[in-house]
Amino acid sequence: MPSDMRSSEARAIAPSLYDAFGEDPALCASLNPVFDLLCERYFRVQVLFPERVPAGPCLIVSNHAGALPLDGLLARAILRRHCGHPEARWLVEDELAHAPFVGTLLARLGAVRACPENALRLLATRAVVTFPEGVHGRRRTYSKRRTLAQFGRGGFVKLALRAKVPIVPLAIVGVEDSSPRLGTLPLSRLGLPELPLTPPIPLPALWKCSFLPPRLPSVAKGEGAQEQVLALAASIRDELQGELERLGQEAER
Repeated sequence: MPSDMRSSEARAIAPSLYDAFGEDPALCASLNPVFDLLCERYFRVQVLFPERVPAGPCLIVSNHAGALPLDGLLARAILRRHCGHPEARWLVEDELAHAPFVGTLLARLGAVRACPENALRLLATRAVVTFPEGVHGRRRTYSKRRTLAQFGRGGFVKLALRAKVPIVPLAIVGVEDSSPRLGTLPLSRLGLPELPLTPPIPLPALWKCSFLPPRLPSVAKGEGAQEQVLALAASIRDELQGELERLGQEAER
């Protein structure tokens, strides 16, 4: 048998190292002890009300925190360690998903490009973390670290309605103290996303994460459906904003 045919058959028989979204399960399993150590000893993560997260599929709606993409990794580690969701995934905006090297690394660690099709596939079997602020939250300067950006057109509410899953708001503070955004280095002329100016190694600040009571969205069909979606999205945003302010005040005492 020709060598090229043998190699083709071998590739067909050998199982893929990655799942349908590019995650490397073996890599994640090997790094879990490292993430656990960082959470316990370096960042001293405090998790409030993890019992509020339902056992089945749900949509975790969180604020973006910090200049570096650490909040998704943090949320996934918390859901695995404290909430009984070992296979939770988080959604990232296109700017990160398509970034050279960073996008591939995040995918191998469990991140998934944010789009309704991907989210619905994931929500059929597991918890999913989304950041409705998108790139606007990532670009927030340190002085505005606890002021939420707008939540767009309520896409996460529509997603929860289609998937028939509850929404669980999650407030995160402290990550922005570990990786404060001090400025921006534009790289658009090189065809690359902008580069945040922040310490190259995250600082050992105290991280706090607080889950708010779950909300099962319900919207009546008809002419006013979009207004109901926007009202629910605004209500959840207000809840998160209030919890961020409360956690921030506690951290400053």
